Amino acid sequence: MIGTAFLGFSEYSPKWYRYINYYNRNYLDIATRKLGYSISNSTFYSGRSSRNYTSRRFHRTGSNKDISPVVQEFLKEKNLNPVFIYENLNNQETKYTIKRDVDNISGIYLIFNKVTSDYYIGSASTNKIYSRFYRHLINFTGSKIVKLAVKKYNLDNFAFIILELFPEEVNVENNKKLLDLEDFYLKSLLPNYNILTEAGSSFGYKHTEITRIYMKANYSEERRESIGSLNRGKTISEETKAKIKAKALAITEPRTLSKEFLDTMKKNSKGIVLYNISNNTLYGEYPSILEASKSLNCSDKTIRRALKTEKK
Repeated sequence: MIGTAFLGFSEYSPKWYRYINYYNRNYLDIATRKLGYSISNSTFYSGRSSRNYTSRRFHRTGSNKDISPVVQEFLKEKNLNPVFIYENLNNQETKYTIKRDVDNISGIYLIFNKVTSDYYIGSASTNKIYSRFYRHLINFTGSKIVKLAVKKYNLDNFAFIILELFPEEVNVENNKKLLDLEDFYLKSLLPNYNILTEAGSSFGYKHTEITRIYMKANYSEERRESIGSLNRGKTISEETKAKIKAKALAITEPRTLSKEFLDTMKKNSKGIVLYNISNNTLYGEYPSILEASKSLNCSDKTIRRALKTEKK
């Protein structure tokens, strides 16, 4: 899994404990009555803590036989007790069900690859959960890594899971609380489909499954053929050739940057290394935050925030 560090409440802090209790007392009863689901008592376990918090969850009425064994095993391994679990995502009825269930609610979701056991975690504000589902898994305008994985393994090999509902309607004032809740899950579960950064050693570099997906997508035969066919069969007139030659000959010596200027740029630039903190496996190196942002398809602000977060 990809190593990182996050902002958010400490899982041991009284503030986080009060927040969880507030969540349990106030929201789930209201949401359950609204949506018409049965309530069951359960215990929530942090992925990094032996402490537990008694919480109440609601699920679709039915047995665990409706959930595939691989998803059940994943939830058991991670000590998760989600609110909703959706499989058979290529089924149109499933999409309708998701849209109906998550209407006007907010919270934390997880996208699970049932073949590789890789997963992605995100948050969605009020009435945005279905939009996140659709962007990531249907029209592929969300996470690039999720998109490439779905294209490789097919949509029916993924599950969409609602881990937690947020206890308030999200607005400008309380949006930070939703992000804190997301950070808590990210910190606890360390999802390897989320692109996160941390400076560290380049020892032990090797290509991962995620890297291979990128490479295959970028250098597929279809892509090479499309590039090669751009000028195939085209002819250039002698007049056009003469103009191109004259323009090329008219070009003066290109301007070069001084060695001092380049050295200053390198000195001020911050290199980025993406690696797994558990085994020091390197996933990529980038000369600057901007280059990392472009390559990983994420905001440079996200990278800067991760770099400033205290590392564990």
